[in-house]
Amino acid sequence: MQLVQVALENEMDLTLAYKKSIKAAELLGLSVSTQTAFATAVSEVCREIIDKTREGLVSIEIQSEADRHDLAAIVTYTESEGMGSLREGMQYAKKLVPVFNFSVTDGKGRIELKLNIPRYSRISKVKMIAIKSYFENIGPNTPYEEVRLKNLQLFQINEQSETALRHSEYLNDQKNEFLSVASHELKTPLTILRAYTQMALRSDCNPETLAHLKKVDIQALKLQTMIVQLLDISRIEKGKADYNMEPVDFNAYLDDMSDLLRKLVPAHELIITMGKTCELNIDRLRMEQVIMNIVGNAAKYSPQGKQIIVKSNFQPNGDLLLSVEDQGIGMSDEELQKVFEKFYRVADVTKLYNGLGMGLYICSKIIADHGGKIWVESIKEQGSVFFFTIPAFYQSSSSI
Repeated sequence: MQLVQVALENEMDLTLAYKKSIKAAELLGLSVSTQTAFATAVSEVCREIIDKTREGLVSIEIQSEADRHDLAAIVTYTESEGMGSLREGMQYAKKLVPVFNFSVTDGKGRIELKLNIPRYSRISKVKMIAIKSYFENIGPNTPYEEVRLKNLQLFQINEQSETALRHSEYLNDQKNEFLSVASHELKTPLTILRAYTQMALRSDCNPETLAHLKKVDIQALKLQTMIVQLLDISRIEKGKADYNMEPVDFNAYLDDMSDLLRKLVPAHELIITMGKTCELNIDRLRMEQVIMNIVGNAAKYSPQGKQIIVKSNFQPNGDLLLSVEDQGIGMSDEELQKVFEKFYRVADVTKLYNGLGMGLYICSKIIADHGGKIWVESIKEQGSVFFFTIPAFYQSSSSI
């Protein structure tokens, strides 16, 4: 059972190791001379480790086998240059304890100092746990020990955080790989399905069959959109999103999109207003994806017949500012904080509206890759306004 550990980095750790060793021997009921001999041997070894090696650590523990119990100090370290005199420096320590073992394997050294705990000490599991608990709960005796303890706690927290982060990154990579493979595998049969559905819609068939085919095509289109979004997430998070950046007159670009946007939201009144125009360096298809997604969301979460207002204007600093305003269900402050997170969907909305919660996350990444910013303002039950800015002639760092 390990009772206490001390990292060996400087001379003050030497004093700490001595005090912990002598206290362990005292709690075990050993004689004063035995306490002193054991602690002195430990400190002599620790001195050599601190002077001549790296990454030293001493562990004070109780080793048990059958009815025999030993008090042991296990010192481990990483070898470095100047190790030749290490053994000589520990000759005195070897004389102070009955058992002294020294070994080196693959550059890692291990020194074991042991002495038998006499039967009159009446060692039991309960007593060992009590001694271990003493070292765990006792406060630091010196300011240095307090600093060492806090540093150790911070190191352990940092190590746990790094392990959790590596695990999280591994799971995220595995998930993205799955999304990429699954999306590619689904894309081909779905494309064929939609092609045959479109052919059937153009053929002579009775009205009932035609209605069924239209429903099939609508649902297949929704599925195709989801698959494209999954592929986009996979590419974006792998840093492989492709952008074909080119100078674009934004007002002319938005005007060209107006018919497409009106077909996207036929049950709503779409109002598009444009201010001063300017050229932007953008990817046409990706920017279309962003605008259509935001306008489509505005329609999805607004009652039919309500207005959706799209405004664009260039700011004095040359940035484009585009807004999309709706008169829909709005969002709470908590929902506003998470709306651009991957796969986030409001619980109440999930029951009423389809989707995977990927669209706005993808939009935020596309806007960021254009050097812009995206945000939203909203009042519950009154509506939302989505904004994004794009700087003029921003050169994306993603692959082109």
